[in-house]
Amino acid sequence: MSVAATRASVSRRLPHRSSTPAQEPLALRVLEWSVVVPVASFLLVELVASFSETRPRFPTLVVWLGVVAVTDLLPVPLWGQLTLALSLPMLLAAGMVYPPYIVGLLAFLGSADPRELQRQVTLAHGLHNRSQVALSAMAASWVFHALGGNVRDWPVVLAVGLLALAADLLVNLSMVAIATRLAHRHSVAEVLGNVTGGDSLAFFSSYVCFGLVAILLALVFQTAGAWGLLAFIIPVSLARQVFVQSRRLRDMAETVMEKSRMLLAVSERIADERREERLTIAAGLHDELLPPLYKVHLMGQVVRQDLANGQLLALDNDIPDLLRATECANDAMRILIRDLRHSALGPGGLADTLRLLVRHLEQDSTARIHLEVESVGGAPVVQLLAYQVAREAIKNAIRHACARNIWVRLARDGADMRLVVEDDGCGFSPESVDRDRHFGLQLMRERVELAGGVFQVVASDRQGTQLIARLPAETASQ
Repeated sequence: MSVAATRASVSRRLPHRSSTPAQEPLALRVLEWSVVVPVASFLLVELVASFSETRPRFPTLVVWLGVVAVTDLLPVPLWGQLTLALSLPMLLAAGMVYPPYIVGLLAFLGSADPRELQRQVTLAHGLHNRSQVALSAMAASWVFHALGGNVRDWPVVLAVGLLALAADLLVNLSMVAIATRLAHRHSVAEVLGNVTGGDSLAFFSSYVCFGLVAILLALVFQTAGAWGLLAFIIPVSLARQVFVQSRRLRDMAETVMEKSRMLLAVSERIADERREERLTIAAGLHDELLPPLYKVHLMGQVVRQDLANGQLLALDNDIPDLLRATECANDAMRILIRDLRHSALGPGGLADTLRLLVRHLEQDSTARIHLEVESVGGAPVVQLLAYQVAREAIKNAIRHACARNIWVRLARDGADMRLVVEDDGCGFSPESVDRDRHFGLQLMRERVELAGGVFQVVASDRQGTQLIARLPAETASQ
């Protein structure tokens, strides 16, 4: 496993095409150099002290180095920038055959990260990755030799090899957890959970089986010499396919779960929208249709009273009033039906519907909502989208930010409409949002961008939140 992930994106991200590595936190840089310097110094001292003994092995070690480097150029992604280095069984096999310092040299010089070639990691980060792998391999080699391990001593070698693999894994995971903690503030449990994909038993079983292949590789090397190293490619290729397919299945399962959660969230919002549509229609009937109908009722009572009292001459004045009231009610009904057909938000359009929404939300919360809206016109589908974004933003400010004041501003800006929702709540850090559980911002952004608009969130802890959405007033088809 490679700690190819300990670079934090705590500040502004660089453009995608930039090859300049991002700035690392100071604590992480201190950790990297505090590991690199002792490891590199130890390996250099050991090489100089044992140079005469190591020199005859150079041709074979060059082959080992090449095989390790080639396999490391095909890492398997685990989580974020963490990867599984396929050179694991080869380095363990080298640790069973050679003393610890030699396998440390092979790991330090041969552990290759493709991002180093692309200049996507800093020098310290790349050297730290190599030092970490070297420490893990040396720990495994030291345990194997300290316990008197012999690859031909079956089945005892399986127990010794398992302990050596455990030492490698312990050192590796410890350093990964520490570095990731410094870079991203992730806990050890969170790192392990994401690395193993939530199924620790299956992951560690595969890891152990993959690592114990080192015993067979060491036997092949002792039997066939340097040519036996070419046989290492076979199990490594098979293992890579297994890990890659497992990763794909995990990603597909996560995608299905995320879509299911999003579908549930959308279904709940559709129910909310239908309830609000009924409120809008009810408001339209109450404000636009009931008054003229009530006038028809009153004039009908007047005509009835005229007939009951025998005041037939008064009918000449009252019946035209009744007819006018009937025509007014008929016109109000036609206007209401026309507006409901042409507007996705009801007879009042976007501005009146936002006012209705604010009145409804203020009844159920202690927040004060300050509304500054003007008639912006625009296509019905764009008005509906602006309403949905405003409603979601206001509800988030009430529910999650515990805001006391919320400002909603809607205005026309040239060919666009500009919506701003601002609150004085507790705020949040956009990088800390759990996208597996909360989809509000993601859904709003996707809706706005699909309509050709621009969506922006300005937020920080304890400093409130400002949401800005700029939408084209008319759709492309109009």
